[in-house]
Amino acid sequence: MSRKYKVLVVDDSTAMRMLIKASLQDSEFDVVAEAGDGGEAVQSFKVSAPDLVLLDIVMPVMGGVEALGQIMAQDKNAVVIMVSSLGTEDAVREALKTGAKNFLQKPVEQESLLKILRNTVDLFMGR
Repeated sequence: MSRKYKVLVVDDSTAMRMLIKASLQDSEFDVVAEAGDGGEAVQSFKVSAPDLVLLDIVMPVMGGVEALGQIMAQDKNAVVIMVSSLGTEDAVREALKTGAKNFLQKPVEQESLLKILRNTVDLFMGR
């Protein structure tokens, strides 16, 4: 059996977290933790030690780019994929500059999600 990758899903929308979780079912990606804002994401990252993080950009309390910065400060090798409906070049550039490894545009489709996760794992984790 192939390796299972632990995933932390961060989105202020419960529906989006459920959709992502359902999309990853029966794949090599296992959702081990969820968070509804950037502050929760940083704490959850410490506790769950995921292989990958799917991180929304626009959230209450602490936004995704700020949370990304704190996650990268904890682990400079963290593999974070930003997920947002704000597909502006500035948001993408800022997230990549802060340490994100990839970017996924909402709405998220299962095929695209799995493809991006697999490509990111291949590139940054040497699957």
